[in-house]
Amino acid sequence: MFSCILCDIILMKRIAKILMERDGLSAEDADKQVKDFFADMVDDWKSGGDLFDWEDEFTSEFGLEPDFFEDLVFAMC
Repeated sequence: MFSCILCDIILMKRIAKILMERDGLSAEDADKQVKDFFADMVDDWKSGGDLFDWEDEFTSEFGLEPDFFEDLVFAMC
């Protein structure tokens, strides 16, 4: 369980770093955007939702390839 949480944190930080470099967001804004998105996704998942239903929203919101999303989902499972 600990290694999965560590993977989630590392992947989320990687996404935030890309947002900072590419979009010029502050560290605080990038972290907030990533954490808010994933908190909503996890809440939906805990309520019986399918994580892969979030893939299109992820690519739209972050402008990243689906590979980033899939890495995070597989780390969560």
